Amino acid sequence: MNHHKENRSRQAGFSLIEVSIVLVIVGLLLGGMMLPLATQFERSQRTETRKTLEKALDAVYGYALANGRLPCPDINQDGLEDRKGGANRACIRVYGFLPWATLATGKQDAWGHALIYRVTANFADEQPGAKNPLSCTRVPTSNASFSLCSQGDIQVKDSVGGQLVALNVPAVLLSKGKNWSRLTADERENVDNDNIFVDRVYSSAEGNEYDDMMVWVVPAVLKNKLAEAGMLP
Repeated sequence: MNHHKENRSRQAGFSLIEVSIVLVIVGLLLGGMMLPLATQFERSQRTETRKTLEKALDAVYGYALANGRLPCPDINQDGLEDRKGGANRACIRVYGFLPWATLATGKQDAWGHALIYRVTANFADEQPGAKNPLSCTRVPTSNASFSLCSQGDIQVKDSVGGQLVALNVPAVLLSKGKNWSRLTADERENVDNDNIFVDRVYSSAEGNEYDDMMVWVVPAVLKNKLAEAGMLP
């Protein structure tokens, strides 16, 4: 009788050891799966944010067609563009947040961060292009705040001090990605309130991270849209 009890105890003991081994293996497998799952989830968030940025860019073009100018940034995060008073109703600041309520579009990226927006001043004020001190032509452009030959003041590069990606850009829209608070040199260039931005391939390599996402108003596209609408000569 005692012999049978001892065998049963040993069998029970082996069963517990086997269960423990199985749990360890399962834990290792799940742990190994977490990184790919996290990567897939971030990829999905980036796809969602890219769509949000593209829709917002379409809204900016639509605003220009309706108003003959680009919207000003939102500087107090109420969703509305912020302008000065006076005759030309210039932007209070050229760097701020996307005026999502004014544009009736998405206000943030997939990580819950407000989208950044930077515009060239003379593309966004309410002064007709032919009377604008920065105008490059005497041809009347009473329906738009800029002319066919007007140039944006924004540059996009592939790294800090790197090669040009786009020149004379009127406006950019930007998501700071997932790592908003952990910025590398290229990412800091996008939040230093100047007219130079960096747009390059996503990287998660330590010390060289880059997850900003950006779209911009293409000068030729903007002017062609307004020319076809009869707002530019």
